[in-house]
Amino acid sequence: MLVLTDKKLNETELSKDVKVIKLDGVAELKGYSGSTDVVALCGSRAMAIAAEKMDFPSIKLVQLTSAGFDGVPLVEYAKRGIHVCNAGAVYSAPMAETIVFGMLQFAKRYRKNPNNRRFKLLRKYSLITELADKKVLIMGAGNIGTAVADRLKGFSMQIDGYDIFDVKKPQYEKMLHTRDELINNIGNYDYIVCTLPDNDETRGFFDKEIFGAMNKNAVIVNVGRRAVFNENDFYSALKNKVIGGAVLDMFEKIPNPITNKFRRLSNTVILPGVAAISQELNVRLRDLMTNNVKAAIEGQPLSFVVNSVE
Repeated sequence: MLVLTDKKLNETELSKDVKVIKLDGVAELKGYSGSTDVVALCGSRAMAIAAEKMDFPSIKLVQLTSAGFDGVPLVEYAKRGIHVCNAGAVYSAPMAETIVFGMLQFAKRYRKNPNNRRFKLLRKYSLITELADKKVLIMGAGNIGTAVADRLKGFSMQIDGYDIFDVKKPQYEKMLHTRDELINNIGNYDYIVCTLPDNDETRGFFDKEIFGAMNKNAVIVNVGRRAVFNENDFYSALKNKVIGGAVLDMFEKIPNPITNKFRRLSNTVILPGVAAISQELNVRLRDLMTNNVKAAIEGQPLSFVVNSVE
């Protein structure tokens, strides 16, 4: 039995008749199309999308290395009896910590007072604020959003959520579900945290209408998909001070080029696009993938299945 992967697995946890093959990308994946020995694929969304067009007659599992699964042909895999699993909560901790880090940078005006070399009278102490008692709206009440809520509780913030599904979680004081509810309430929040995925419902969701309804001092923190924002409307809202500012970690190109126009905005903090990176998550991801591969081979329940196989 063959397991194709672009990440490390804990091979000692798998039976001796399972051979793990490390791939560098889609090009190498094509070389195994038609093989009846391949029972599982662990890889990126790009690999999962490409593999659906190939011939893997014995495959039981497509294990994504990402939490997002936009673009992956879930229905097509389900029709063939193949489970697709994502990375679940693996990325929640580092992303939640990055969000809190970004919020604190903005509240403490770190860029305005980068060090103590300035004369005391020139330091802009009047700009510094607290997170305590501020109101935050977390867009997306999934694993990442809820991890953010757990951490912000310690700052004594009022934490509300937005999710199209009727989720009820104790971390949120109030939950919004529709765009109309969002428009009518978004002006009450000091911080808007976006963890929304990229899909047909969310693409371009943040637009001129939503920015115009926000508090003029509100700060957006985005570690979710860039496509969720209408980029021209977003840039205009920041440049014209329609909103207070933004902390941004997700861009179309990584690393984010120095020519990106958002870098030139005085009210925007640009993070290096590493919110979903940590030494610890690499271990969690390895263990999750290994456990799911083992479960798929043995016919046991899988973790974080994202499609429905009859």
